[in-house]
Amino acid sequence: MKTTQQAVAFIPSQESRSARRERRGLQGQVVAGGQEPFWKKMGLLAGDEEGPATTNPQPYGSHSLKGPHRLHPAPHRASTMTFAAAYPFITESGLGHEGTYIGSDVFGSGAFTYDPWVLYEKGVISGPSIVIIGTVGTGKSMCAKSLVARSITLGRKAAVASDPKGEWVPVANAVGGKVISVGPGRSTRVNPLDAGPRSRDLSNAQWQAVVRQRRRQLLVALVSLMRQGVPMHPVEHTALDMALTEAVAANETPTLPMVLGYLLNPSKETRQLVGPDGGRAVAHSLRRTVSGDLEGMFDAPSTVSFDADAPMMVMDTSALIGASEQALSLAAACGATWLEAAITNPDGGKRIVVYDEGWRMLADPYMLVKMSEQWRLARTYGIANLLIMHKVADLNEIGDSASGHRQKALGLLTEADTRIIFRQKHDSMRLTKEALGLTEAECGQVEELPKGVGLWKVGNRSFVVANQVTSDELKVFSTDHRMLP
Repeated sequence: MKTTQQAVAFIPSQESRSARRERRGLQGQVVAGGQEPFWKKMGLLAGDEEGPATTNPQPYGSHSLKGPHRLHPAPHRASTMTFAAAYPFITESGLGHEGTYIGSDVFGSGAFTYDPWVLYEKGVISGPSIVIIGTVGTGKSMCAKSLVARSITLGRKAAVASDPKGEWVPVANAVGGKVISVGPGRSTRVNPLDAGPRSRDLSNAQWQAVVRQRRRQLLVALVSLMRQGVPMHPVEHTALDMALTEAVAANETPTLPMVLGYLLNPSKETRQLVGPDGGRAVAHSLRRTVSGDLEGMFDAPSTVSFDADAPMMVMDTSALIGASEQALSLAAACGATWLEAAITNPDGGKRIVVYDEGWRMLADPYMLVKMSEQWRLARTYGIANLLIMHKVADLNEIGDSASGHRQKALGLLTEADTRIIFRQKHDSMRLTKEALGLTEAECGQVEELPKGVGLWKVGNRSFVVANQVTSDELKVFSTDHRMLP
């Protein structure tokens, strides 16, 4: 049997004659003397060196490579692409060094860095949106916070549309960001009908049309949420449009109580179009945002402003813990609309927009529509959407497989070009595999991943990455402090 010695060598694309001569000389030394330590270590002496007597020499053949003489196999050179078939441990170079340091590539042992804008520029991904999925205690939140906080140190910005558990507040404080806390008893007021920062590319007429459309969408969404999805009648749409128009005419920046007032007390022109009671049912649907369980949160002019220069903005809604799902959805819709008016500005720089507790936002028809818009226009706005969920099976609560709402929510997951999957239970792997395009081997890996290690699907490439954090970061990022002594 013929045996060859294989040596993997990297040959620079531009190599001088002297460097090539030196490389070939070193390569010859490796081939000529590379086996000596191995043979001596194994007690097998080469050539005529004195060794143990052999009284019954065995015949040589393919069944045995041992013999009294040293083998001198011919060297064989090939590219790493060819060697990859014989040596699987020859791994790829990763995504490069540009971007945020996340941790170590488990298979390649090198540093793993990530930046959606850099990878988009290189053509590795076709969109900057990101999805992180992992059950409780697997490290998904730690990974998300590592990515966001470290990206800020590289000049990126971040915004959290709704922080229902207050987990992002310490992160914002640590990076010098700004936190807006809303809830019962809080002094902060946020007007979801604020116009937001204006883009320099829009004319006056274009800007007014954008602001009006945004305000109208919010009002329709609030009514839909209060009615649990029951659509508005055409007459009610007209009444709402007229009330919004009259509120803007009376005050350049209207508030929800102003719109409510014009619905309950319509003008003569409105009464001629819809009748005296055409907008009364809509008014009662909106009343909860003014005098119900959301009173004192979104019913007055804003007492805070969006700081476009702040490295991070967080809408803290943790004061609503224990409130109904409907109240949480209303708060998320109002907060997200106000935040969207500020972040969907092409002049605002590159920003990561975090959607924590993603299952709740996907279950809200209005939020799903807004998120779909931001997914589609992410490149225009220069934002990277980051959706965090426990498992794909959470979408089953939205509807069955034939539900249009569920299919639209599932589309956000499949359209994300960066999918980060932490450990999942076996019974949820089928849906995860179908939604995120995992292979059988990747599914097996995901079920066994230790805490803090995730499978990164970046475009068409896969990496198993161990997220690494410092002790100082751990104090800020960890959510287990109440469970520890």
